[in-house]
Amino acid sequence: MFLRNLNEEQQKAFLAIAMKIVGADGQLTPEERRLIEAMRFEMGLLQEATLPTGSVEELAQPFDSRQAQATVLMEGIALAYSDNDFSGEEQKILRALALIWGIPEEDATEMENWVLEYKKLQEKAKEILSK
Repeated sequence: MFLRNLNEEQQKAFLAIAMKIVGADGQLTPEERRLIEAMRFEMGLLQEATLPTGSVEELAQPFDSRQAQATVLMEGIALAYSDNDFSGEEQKILRALALIWGIPEEDATEMENWVLEYKKLQEKAKEILSK
């Protein structure tokens, strides 16, 4: 959705965070795999791209603007919901990011609600297109 707004360093850090999110529940579902590939494509990152490593705190460092931080949270929430199971471990990672960046819980909830509405609109569009 918004990943092209990130610079290359941020895109790679986002992808490393995304891999932590999908791995948090110990399962990589086909939906999560497809979304990760779509995100890679959106960012122009090939499979061979070297991703940074480290803790969530370390990976959060390149995101120095509110826009970049909101992008990571919203895209991360979408990824966590892609398999319709927003697990506690996935939530912990996203909450940790919000805390690191000082994003109020109300704002994080607003982002989550936006993602859920967007997801509903996507489903409705699929329904309309399949008629």
